[in-house]
Amino acid sequence: MVLRSVSKPPKGIVQKEHFIDSLDPGIRLHVREKRPKGKRRFEPAATLLLVHGRGASAPVAFDLPVPGYSWMDEFAVRGYNVFALSVRGFGLSTRPLELLDDDPVGKPPAIRGKTVVRDIDAAVHFIRKYKEVDRINILGRSWGSTTVPAFTANNNHAVRRIVLYAPYYAMTNPERAARFEVPAHPGKWDSKKWGAWFWTTEKDLHRRWWGHIRGSAHHRWRDSRVVRRVWKERLRYDPEGARRKPTAVRSPNGSYADLYDRAHNKPLYSAAKIRCPALLIFGDHDGSANEPEAWSLFQKLKNSKGKKYVVMGDGTHYMEFEKRRGELFREVQLFLES
Repeated sequence: MVLRSVSKPPKGIVQKEHFIDSLDPGIRLHVREKRPKGKRRFEPAATLLLVHGRGASAPVAFDLPVPGYSWMDEFAVRGYNVFALSVRGFGLSTRPLELLDDDPVGKPPAIRGKTVVRDIDAAVHFIRKYKEVDRINILGRSWGSTTVPAFTANNNHAVRRIVLYAPYYAMTNPERAARFEVPAHPGKWDSKKWGAWFWTTEKDLHRRWWGHIRGSAHHRWRDSRVVRRVWKERLRYDPEGARRKPTAVRSPNGSYADLYDRAHNKPLYSAAKIRCPALLIFGDHDGSANEPEAWSLFQKLKNSKGKKYVVMGDGTHYMEFEKRRGELFREVQLFLES
């Protein structure tokens, strides 16, 4: 896939695009890098990898080309060498064959979390070798809040600190699990409804973004122009979906299969294996992440030294695109720099 245009980074920031080999043949991964101009060597404390969730690739999730809305720019200005990984199937990274199949019905969910962990492994290896550092910080948002610690659990030696934004883990939730089951056969994954992938529309994005907010309060929390730009940027990486009516982006169902496992209290990893400091942070009106699950994870991170739990008011699952984003950015920076 060829990117039609790449916005120029702000003055004083260097931007590079890397395409690295994954751990699997034929899969290439896009990693965007940003750093302050004139600085080439960075300590582990100032080296950071960002990992996106189910909804959008790294350039959209972390580098939205709207002044004041790029999390990568915020980190770079602060003095970080920041990298953002698009896992396979997203953005400019290779789309695996199961995601290219025009008939997803009845097929296994594409791109499971355990596969994403392998892509994180490849990116961390690349960054550590490229920048000559022994450890790095990693931030995972949403689905990334499960894949990042899953990688860390078996690679504590390579990770300095982790940030889990809009965090998930696992807890028994029959109501949520039932959403993915054959109605007449509880406990059986509905492969006809939830095949390899599905089309996500702008209406779907709004439904998820609005979360559990009552009334019209959420309209005061975000700029409608930014909402439209987020959707426009998502379409840039899916030309086929941009030609559809209504427009849509092709979304793999692997994250939903992971969610189904989590709803049966089957986590992707053991939280007790995490030894590095961990920050859990999310908005109180997040319609996807939920406090009981997040608090349960915090308690199970019993070997994480220096862990921290933060809930921000008046924020949804997309705080990085909302008016309280500055506070979100500062909380994360404070944790990484403490």
